[in-house]
Amino acid sequence: MRALAALLPLLALAPPLGAQVPEIPPAEAPCAESPEPARWLDGGTPDVGRAVPLVSSHRGALTLAPENTIYAYRYAFAYEVALIEVDVRQTLDGRFVGFHDQSIDAKTDGEGTIEERSYAEVRALNAADYEPWIGSVYDPAQIVSLEEVLELAAELGHGIEFDNKSVTDYVGFAALVNQYPEVLKRSIINLPPPLSLLVRALIPEARFIYNTRGDETPAELFLESEVASVFGSRLDEYSAEKIAAIHDGCGLVMPHSYDEGGEGEAAEILRARDMGADGVQTNQPALARALLAGPVPTRLLAEAPNRICLVNANNGMGLSEKPLRLLSHQGEFTLRTALAGCAQWPADGAPDQVIFDGDASAAAAQWGPDGSRAAPIGRGGSPGLLSLTILLLWGSARLRLVRVLRRV
Repeated sequence: MRALAALLPLLALAPPLGAQVPEIPPAEAPCAESPEPARWLDGGTPDVGRAVPLVSSHRGALTLAPENTIYAYRYAFAYEVALIEVDVRQTLDGRFVGFHDQSIDAKTDGEGTIEERSYAEVRALNAADYEPWIGSVYDPAQIVSLEEVLELAAELGHGIEFDNKSVTDYVGFAALVNQYPEVLKRSIINLPPPLSLLVRALIPEARFIYNTRGDETPAELFLESEVASVFGSRLDEYSAEKIAAIHDGCGLVMPHSYDEGGEGEAAEILRARDMGADGVQTNQPALARALLAGPVPTRLLAEAPNRICLVNANNGMGLSEKPLRLLSHQGEFTLRTALAGCAQWPADGAPDQVIFDGDASAAAAQWGPDGSRAAPIGRGGSPGLLSLTILLLWGSARLRLVRVLRRV
């Protein structure tokens, strides 16, 4: 616990992700950097990524809810990620939805493809018809519509990473997303040329992400920054020299952090930042939040006589899978938040106080007869082993990162 106490002050050094949601610089914007080609051959000391990390939540918070559902995207935004990644597919009748796989067989109760079905048929599918979601509070769940995602991003002032899987009607796609100019300023589109040139003509605010192949030279990536604003793909396809070249072109580097699996994601996040990456695309937004920015502010809200919800105090998005301690004259017992960050106790078991002790991704909070109020981190309990591990890893990374002026 002494190690934990020593690390807690480091949380004050973390730039809050929610303090500013970055607009993605357009590729055609003037670049103020002075290229240093010598660094593309020998990077020397790695660059330091932007101060407010650019975090994209891959298919939403897919470990907390079925992927590409509105629940998964709400949970991702609960951790104030800059972007949510949406796999855009087009239905038979020309509507747009979010779904990753080519086939719907494995992750719905249907068969075939999205493209073979009408929008109404797609929305009637159960997107929670696979483990571990069968029989959960999310069963059944709808495949998300692109309109729902755009409305959510607009409501919260965040962006979208559009990964266009099967879009053919780019005029229709452009007509829809152009209705959300503030979202577009914070969004990126994954499309190779010449489609990117077509979409730029249709969507003047379009910013693009370039997913590397791995065999590009630093000089080639520098030239790509004339078109792309963000660079993604696997972390092992990057080097300090490639990142320096991308930065010299005013590009942002946001590689995957999940290629080594769930258990390896924390190490990949830290490794990316040590190499100079400006952020990551993550499968675990809570983990990324803990490592890169410290806990989000929280509130406990009583929504019914026997129902209480733990939410992000900035945007109201619920935080699921968090333990709550309920204290009453009958004793103490624990509930875990679920759908929308809410938990329910028996009608005859009303507590005098509800406490969330906090962890590395979400600050502590408590609720009592006088309403919801903030509580110090760790009050009434201590973070678990996972939280301690995250804090130790994050604290080590912060000590390495704060030694140089951050590149914004």
